[in-house]
Amino acid sequence: MSRPLGARLALAAALCITLGGPVSAKDVPYLVGRVNDYANLLSPPDKDRIEAKLRAFEEQTGAQVVVLTIDSLEGEALEAYSVQVAQTWKLGQQGADNGVLFLVAKQDRQMRIEVGYGLEAKLTDAQSVRILDNLVRPRFRQGDFVGGIEAGIDAILGTV
Repeated sequence: MSRPLGARLALAAALCITLGGPVSAKDVPYLVGRVNDYANLLSPPDKDRIEAKLRAFEEQTGAQVVVLTIDSLEGEALEAYSVQVAQTWKLGQQGADNGVLFLVAKQDRQMRIEVGYGLEAKLTDAQSVRILDNLVRPRFRQGDFVGGIEAGIDAILGTV
């Protein structure tokens, strides 16, 4: 007999607590600013330039766009991890849910744009995929991480 979802989640949480295991294998890093470059893909001037662009956009529109680069997801599912980061960091304005996370996992060769509900009508899943596939990925393949991140950010800001 199958248990209801709530009971299964409670059981999973109890097992994690009992066994001492973490709920998530990959911890969410500290939010240090609008550009969180834990994979060291950006030089300090590049980081400062992108940070200033994101700050000005946030002051102008209220929408918050944040970049996170990490070395690896360490086996974590990309979508689950990006949602966990966005929820932990509480991106966007309270009640407006107008935050966007641009996540790059370098070693895993994965990236995702996680969009808050308040911006989903403006920045759809299809648009996010096109940004990643047409603007970011080609630059990353050439080893131009700065150009890829900046092209992705410019497209996100232009769309929102």
